[in-house]
Amino acid sequence: MTQFPITLAIDTAQACCQCALIDADGTSYAMSEARARGHAEYLMDQIDALLDNAQREYDDLDRIIVSSGPGSFTGLRVGLAAARGLAVALDIPCLGIPTMLALSLSGRENSPLTVLIDARRDQHYRQDFSAPGKPVSEPAALGNDVALKDLNEQSRVLGSGAEWAARDCGAQNVELARDPDMRTFINVVKLAEFGQMADPTVYPPEPCYIRAADAKPQSAKHIERL
Repeated sequence: MTQFPITLAIDTAQACCQCALIDADGTSYAMSEARARGHAEYLMDQIDALLDNAQREYDDLDRIIVSSGPGSFTGLRVGLAAARGLAVALDIPCLGIPTMLALSLSGRENSPLTVLIDARRDQHYRQDFSAPGKPVSEPAALGNDVALKDLNEQSRVLGSGAEWAARDCGAQNVELARDPDMRTFINVVKLAEFGQMADPTVYPPEPCYIRAADAKPQSAKHIERL
């Protein structure tokens, strides 16, 4: 029987706290809870429960995968810090998979698609893929007036911008084929499966913001940090 690296995946980039484990024989385990905040207080307990379900210990892990953005500034830092800390403690590889690529993994096999994420400020993040996990463009933050360029009735779109694309240019909203509770969120099992076979040198565990983070240094009642 083929043995695969035992892989833990963590996703806190969006309004969801989730993790998954792919065991050596390919068996998968996952836990997910929608939450806009509080990832830091919840994540480690969730991972502990996941390992208990899989009857595994931290020392059994061979690699750790984490979604690396774009996404919530605080959520990203929580996931990246947890993943890096565990990887250092266990002396195993840690991979950061960009959110746009991770979302594309929910697309139909061998079919081209576009990932659109509402970036606010009248912008959407966009990246095009020839197939799930196979980008053909760089992720970009585009104004709403150009984010839909070249999309039409034949285009398949995933992400929080899919409904908007379907309404404005007739694109196919692939989110409608997904579990209603997990629409627009990363499929954390697919993230683990992708990371299980990915090259760590290609996917360093570093934040991918695409544009400058919205978070600003606090200046009220303090000397502003420069």
